[in-house]
Amino acid sequence: MIQHKTNRTVAEVTGSCREAMDETRIADILAGEGELIPSSGFLASVMERVQQEAVAPLPIPFPWRRALPGIALTAGVFGWGAVELIRQGLPELTSLPPLTLPAALIAPAVQAGWVAMALGVSLLCWLLARRLAGRGGLL
Repeated sequence: MIQHKTNRTVAEVTGSCREAMDETRIADILAGEGELIPSSGFLASVMERVQQEAVAPLPIPFPWRRALPGIALTAGVFGWGAVELIRQGLPELTSLPPLTLPAALIAPAVQAGWVAMALGVSLLCWLLARRLAGRGGLL
C-alpha cells in the first residue's frame, strides 16, 4: 500500500489564502460599484460625431489605372536586373550557353535599340506636354 503525504509549506498555504482573500476583496469592491453613467454631454458629442461622419465625402480612391504601368515597369526592371546579376555573377550555375550573335547583327541591333528608346522618350514628352497644355485650353 502506497501512502501519499502532502507536505505543503507555510508559504504555499499563506499564498493560497492571500489569493482567496484578494479575490473576495476584488469581488466585494466590484459588487459595491454603482452603475456607470456617462456625463451629460457625452451622448450628444458622440451623436454629433456620427452625423459628421455620415455627411463626410468619400475618400479619394487610389488611382490604380495610372499606377499599374509604373509598378509593372519597376517589376520588370528589377526582374531584368536579377536575371543579369545571376547571369554575370554566377556563370557556373547557369546551364544556358551564352547568347552569341554575329558581329554583323550586333551593331544594327544596338542602333535600333537607341532609335526605339529615343522615339519612346519623344512620345512620352509629347504626351505629357499635350496633357499639360490641354488643361490650359491651348490645345
